[in-house]
Parts: sequence; structure tokens; C-alpha cells
Amino acid sequence: MIRLLTILSAMAMALLSGSAWAVADINTAARLVKQARETLISNPKEASSLANRAMRLCDLSRPDSVCREATILYGDAEQLLGNFDLSLRILSDAEQMTDKSDTRTMARILVLQGRVFSKLGDYARSTELNDRATSMFRVLGDSTSVAYCFTERGVMLLNTDQFVLAEHFFRRALDINRRLHDLRNIAVNLNNMCLYPGDSEEKLQMIEEAIAINRNLGAIWAIGENYNNKAKQLCYAGRPKEALKALETAYQYISRLGAKELLCDYWEYRAMASNAAGDSRDAYESMEKMVSLVRELQRSHNQRNTEIEISRKRADDQRQAAERQENEYRISLLHRNLWILAAGAVLLVVCALFYYKRYRHHKNIQILQAEHNLAVAEKEVDKLKLRQQELELENAQTMISSSRQELTGFAAFLKSRNELMDRIREMLREGYKLDPSVLPAHLKKISAFIKTYAGNDQTSQMLLLKAEERNKAFLDRLLAKHPDLTKGERNLALLIRGGLSSKEISMLLSLEPKTVNMNRYRLRRALSLDTDTDLYDYLLHL
Repeated sequence: MIRLLTILSAMAMALLSGSAWAVADINTAARLVKQARETLISNPKEASSLANRAMRLCDLSRPDSVCREATILYGDAEQLLGNFDLSLRILSDAEQMTDKSDTRTMARILVLQGRVFSKLGDYARSTELNDRATSMFRVLGDSTSVAYCFTERGVMLLNTDQFVLAEHFFRRALDINRRLHDLRNIAVNLNNMCLYPGDSEEKLQMIEEAIAINRNLGAIWAIGENYNNKAKQLCYAGRPKEALKALETAYQYISRLGAKELLCDYWEYRAMASNAAGDSRDAYESMEKMVSLVRELQRSHNQRNTEIEISRKRADDQRQAAERQENEYRISLLHRNLWILAAGAVLLVVCALFYYKRYRHHKNIQILQAEHNLAVAEKEVDKLKLRQQELELENAQTMISSSRQELTGFAAFLKSRNELMDRIREMLREGYKLDPSVLPAHLKKISAFIKTYAGNDQTSQMLLLKAEERNKAFLDRLLAKHPDLTKGERNLALLIRGGLSSKEISMLLSLEPKTVNMNRYRLRRALSLDTDTDLYDYLLHL
């Protein structure tokens, strides 16, 4: 047991040690990438060395963001140094390392590849890559990168002597970069606009502005290029002596960097300036040096291709050896872990059985408690249902009693009305038998009888009061909508809504039917009803 613990401790220490070294390598690689980015324009040769060192510290079998950035910077630096074949291979490796969903990095690689293809003379391929990168950056809303794509597109057009269209793209890029206050790319745009003939005075002002910006940024490579282009514009302006002076300054910067591409441009522009100055011998020698350098670059490219293939094979062999060693370690680790897993599985089964029994016991108790609670709840529900039935029965009995009282009162009202009618008929029959001289006095007696009966009859008032109590909600709605109704109009509306005819209302209120009809007409006016609206329907649905 003690021996096993010792072995496990040693393995843990080895893993921790390996992890510490891996973290140290990642931090160092990140620092080198940062330095390479900062020195890319000022010293591409140093940037290439720094990026290459960072790549060696990375695990190329599992590339991360630091590894990808180091590869991209390495390819960009080699392109600035004129090693185009190597740059394309490196950028192709960077593309393989990058996830297709990482749109920004993919677009950045595409635009760099387009630049290298343009310098190799494959303008169709370079245009295609530049268009794809521009579309990606536009989708991302990255104005700086879109301007960068416009700049590269302008350089491609320059190589095919399409100066007007090239200047269009340069000015679009310059407008964007001035709006963003991107000094580095402003200098690039100004420099590129001085690569072809035009208004020489304006272009010389542009190149002076570019030189001032690059001096402020410490971009040595860019300053060397600026002085080359300044000499070219001075040749276009017919000032070859000044052009030669500018080339002398350019050579000082170029010699410090060892930038072969800039050196080729230098010898080309020197041949142009010497020829314009009448020094044919110097022009010829400069052209010879340019041709020799171009041939050297071509030999260098072929040699570099061989070196790349050798380096790649060595890297593949090392990677395969590392993978084989890693697989052997994983197999041994797997054997050890299988025993641990077996012991853990047995322990897990025992624990699972214990917890299962405990869970079942706890579940049975919960089921019994739930059944008890359900029985109690059912009893409570039965009690509530019984109470609800009792309340419904009491409510029904109350309604029946109230209805019976109303019917009794209405029956008494009808009986009294019938008695009144019988008495009035009897008094009228007596009037037929009387002498005409005493008939007026008899009629007055009948009228006084009717008034007396009407004054003493309280049944109709009681019925109206009960009807008001039972229809209080309706009366509230009626008054809310028609607040100016009189009490008589409210009572009439209540009786009409109850379905009583004009004759029944006249009997209930001791009024003539004509009077009731006139009151109905006034009620319609008070309710502002037109002739097509039925009064009963209106009151019923109010």
C-alpha cells in the first residue's frame, strides 16, 4: 500500500512538473508573439525570428491562439522580406490550424495570401482571396480591416497598370483610416498612392506626410519604402538629382534591414534616376544589380523550398514519435485506471444498493403519509360538499319563500282590484236606475270612492319596493347611464323590464292605459332611443 502511494505521488509530481513547463512555454511564446507584432513593420527580419521561436515553443499538434498568431506573423514577416514561397506555405499552415468559424482570423489569412499571390503575379487568385476577405470583414463590421483590404486591392491593380481604379481603392481606404485615426495605415495608403505617375507635387506631399508618420511610429521598413517611392515620384517630376539623394537615404534604411524586395525596388528606381540624369553607366550597373538580385531571390526560393520540405519531414517525424510515446503512456495509464475503475465500480455498486434500500424505505413512508393526507383531504372535501349543498338548499328555500310572499302580495293586490271593480260595477248599475237629476251626485260619489281606495291602497307600493330590492343592480346600471331619470320613470322602466303590459302597469299604478302609454313615450325620449329600438329589449339587455 505504501509503495502504491509512493508511485502515485511520483506520477503526480511528474504531471505537475510537466504542466509547469507547459505553462512557462505558453507564457514565453505569448511574449515572443507580442514582440514580433510590435517589430513587424520596423524590423521584419527580427519579427520573423521572434515568431519562429514562438512557434517552436507551441504544440503544433494542438494549436492554440498563440500558435496561430505566431504562424500568421511569421508568414507576414517573410512576405515583407521577399520570401514569398515560404510565406505562402506558412500561411497555408496557419489556415489549417484555424477553425472555419473563426471568421476574423480566416479573413486575415486570406488577405495576406492574396498579397503574396499578387507579388508572385497571380492576380486572379489574389483578387479572389481579397474579395472573400473583404466580404468577411464587412459582415463583422471591421472598418479597419475593410480599409486594409481596399489597400491591398489597390496594390494588385497597380501591378496590372490600372492606375485610376487603384487610386479609387487607395482613396477609399485613406478616407476610412483618417476617420479612424489609424496612423499606420494612413501612412501605408499615402505611400501606395505614390507608386504611379500623377500630380507629382501632390504625391510628394503625401509621401512626406507618410515619412513623418512612420518616423513617429519607428517603422524603419516603411521609411525605406517611402524614400524609394519618393525617388520614383521625383523622377516622374523631372528631378533626377533629388531622386538620387532620396535613394541614398532609402539605401541607409534598407541596408539595416536586409529587405531584398526593397533592395530590388531601390536598384530599379536608381537605374531610372541615373538614366534621367544622363548617367547611363550607373543606370546600366544598377539594372544589372537588380537582375542579379532577382535571380538570387529565385534561387533562394528554390533552396528555401527544399529546406522547408526537410524541416517539415523532421517535424512530422518528431510529431509521430511524440504521438507514439504519448499513446504508450496512455496505454499504461489505461491499465492502471482499469483496476482503479473496477474497485470504484464495486464500491459504487455497494453504495448504490445501500442508498436504494434507504430510498425505498423513505419512499414507502412518503407513500403512507400521502395516502393518509389524501384520506383526510377527501373527508374535508366531503364536508365542504355537504355544507355547500346545505347552503344551496337554504338559498333555494329563501328564494321560494320570497317568491311565495310576492305571489301572495300580488294575489291580494289582484283580489282587492277585483273587489274594487265589482263595487264600481255595482254602483254604476245603481246609477242606471236613478233619476237623471240625482245622477251627477251619484257619479261624484263613485269618483270619491275610487280616490279613497287609491289613497288607502299600499299593495302596489309594497310590490314596487320589493321589485326595486330585487333589481337593485339593474337600477344602478340604469342610473349610471341615465342619471336624469325621475323616480316614476325608473319604476316604469323596472315594470317594463319585468314583462308587464301597459294594461297591467295601469292596474298596478292606478293609472289610465293612455297615461301609461304617454309615460312610455316620455321614457323612450329620456333614454334617447330611436323608433327602431324596442324599449323592452333595450332595458332587458342593459
